Amino acid sequence: MALKLRRGTDSQRALITPADGELIYTTDTKKLFVGDGSTQGGNPVDTAGSALGSNLSLNNFDLVGTGNINTTGNITVTGNITADGNLTLGGNLTVGDASSDTLNLTAKIESHILPDVDSARNVGSATLRWNQGYFGSLHITDTLDAGSVNANIIGDDSTVIVNKATGAINASGTFKGDVKATDNTSFFNATSKEINAGAATFTGAVAAPSITSASITGNFKGTIAGDDSTILVDAVNSTVRLDNGLISINSDTLSALQADFFISSKTAGTPTTMTINDNSAGGSALKIFGKTNSSFDPLTSFVFRGFKDNLVTPNVMTAGQYIGKISFQGYDTTTTNIVESGGIAWRVDPNNSPIGTDTMKGKMEVVSNAGSNSSPDLKYLTFDSQGRMGVNKQTATAVLDVDGDAVFSSTVKFANLTTTQRDALTGASAGMVIYNTTLNKLQVRTGVAWVDLH
Repeated sequence: MALKLRRGTDSQRALITPADGELIYTTDTKKLFVGDGSTQGGNPVDTAGSALGSNLSLNNFDLVGTGNINTTGNITVTGNITADGNLTLGGNLTVGDASSDTLNLTAKIESHILPDVDSARNVGSATLRWNQGYFGSLHITDTLDAGSVNANIIGDDSTVIVNKATGAINASGTFKGDVKATDNTSFFNATSKEINAGAATFTGAVAAPSITSASITGNFKGTIAGDDSTILVDAVNSTVRLDNGLISINSDTLSALQADFFISSKTAGTPTTMTINDNSAGGSALKIFGKTNSSFDPLTSFVFRGFKDNLVTPNVMTAGQYIGKISFQGYDTTTTNIVESGGIAWRVDPNNSPIGTDTMKGKMEVVSNAGSNSSPDLKYLTFDSQGRMGVNKQTATAVLDVDGDAVFSSTVKFANLTTTQRDALTGASAGMVIYNTTLNKLQVRTGVAWVDLH
């Protein structure tokens, strides 16, 4: 007897949900479907024998046979894959999905290993390094960071740059990276460009923007030039020249081979300044050490030598000319100027003119500025060649000449003179005070006579 199936077009089939086991035949597409009671349109049945209508379960059996497996989809395998023969893989290949996975290669690699992006991939890392590498040639375009290199290094022109047998280095061009000594101390710092040579010996020319060393042992020969090719150390004429530079002396002594040590300006008429800077709390100090003597000269001295007009062919000094000065100055934060507060000056005594041969009578002036730098008000304490001291005045007319009040915290003793000695005084003027030992009286001169004060 014939089996009659439910029939209709494919669009009609898609609108119904056949019962479990119910068969449907589409009259327009000539295909067979079986229902499961829940799938709309039913499930297709491969009537041609070349396709599956649903997933294929092996039910713990093996798929065994001879032939090829061709698929246009993906193959997902949970477990191991064992392949005998050649394995050809096309497209991108990902091996391992975690850092704990490993790849074990027993076979040889008979092709190049190339990164997908130039200079973007690493071999090993800072914490996982390869042990040893054996290469016929090693080409590095950037940086070589190695603990040691046991080989000759040869340039593109076959020049031996590093000879491992002799230790000689023959190189020119740009050197990049730090250089360390065998004790792992820094010999060359590529960042700061500093060389710490220790007890090294340099042969040939050495060019550097600066050389800093606690000491240089041995001979330092040759001429030293600045960045602008100005000769700083002239090895031929044995001269040293510095323009706006600093001399750092890391020693206790600066010695001169001759009796006099000069610091002078290279340009006539230009002042010469030697500055001692000390930014510490202790302050700067200029110390002079020397032997003592029982006489005034010779002694260890701080010397000012005055030459009128120029040092080479000086003219004759004239009375009143200043020989030298010690100036005391302070920094004004308001005007950012250096303001002179006072000083100690020495000059040729203006009251001893003209100057004779082998004679240079002097006068000391201690000056205090009671005014401003732009409008000074100078107060003087002077001592001239006649032994006269002036207080609050620049020129003294007596042994002690005070312009202003005087306060004595102890006794004051006047001249003790007899009447005969008093009358023999020359130039007695009003205001003089003496103690008359003949009369035992304190007397003052009125201008015409001596008058008792008590």
